[in-house]
Amino acid sequence: MSLRGKAAIVGIGEVPTRRIHEGRSLYGLCAEAAGLAIRDAGLVKDDIDGLVTDGVAAPPATAEYIGIKPSFATGVSMQGASGATATMVAASAINSGICSTVLVVMGNSREDATRQGRIAGRGTPGPSVRSEWEEPYGMAPGANTGYGLIYRRHMHEYGTTEEQLAKMAADQRFNAMENVNAVFHGQPATREDVLNSRYINEPLKLLESVMPCDGAAALVITSPERAKTMKNKPAYILGVGLQQGEANIWQREKFTETPTVESSRRALEMAGYTPSDIEFAEFYD
Repeated sequence: MSLRGKAAIVGIGEVPTRRIHEGRSLYGLCAEAAGLAIRDAGLVKDDIDGLVTDGVAAPPATAEYIGIKPSFATGVSMQGASGATATMVAASAINSGICSTVLVVMGNSREDATRQGRIAGRGTPGPSVRSEWEEPYGMAPGANTGYGLIYRRHMHEYGTTEEQLAKMAADQRFNAMENVNAVFHGQPATREDVLNSRYINEPLKLLESVMPCDGAAALVITSPERAKTMKNKPAYILGVGLQQGEANIWQREKFTETPTVESSRRALEMAGYTPSDIEFAEFYD
């Protein structure tokens, strides 16, 4: 089934990203972003009949906090791919007729995460592949250790250098720093800055790593029929793709290849485009 043109983004809201939003809860940040997106679309809360979150902000609590009563609600938990996956889920729900106008909202609050971590720490978590077979041998929680292994393997297979990797990080920073809502707005980082930053997990350096931060963003997605009546020019969803990979990096058949290879192929195929047609690309990590 193709979702090409079956749904459109008609509103967007974003809470500026900060190192930390002191005193702000996850649900408070998500509610602010949701309100901005709904107003941007020219709608009111009662127009929303679908909700998709990333699962960290539980759909029932998020709906209650925002003040909506959707007929469809779900949470997706795909880590860095959660935003794109949630957009696909929203478009699918609209195309199926389950709902007509979906709010997609996600956010992060380090204060909330710290508090919840302390509460969770009072219990005893059960064993997992990570706790049994990764962490005892140096694979710390988070992505940095895994990406360090990937970088090292890429160097081994293709002769990639730290200078080449540093240029990639510097280029991404340059392209992103004009975003007024970004933490590092107007603050470039040169290749030399990246190379001179300390190792996090050799050969991965500090300025090549994700920085924990707070913020929230939301989209309003609706049917193409309703989108034509909205105040904003619709951004039609032309292609989507998803491919699940291994949760544990050492289980990958090929260290230097991610599921993005397959998911991007599917998205382009659905949209009817080729890689050479794409003028803007945004990658996580």
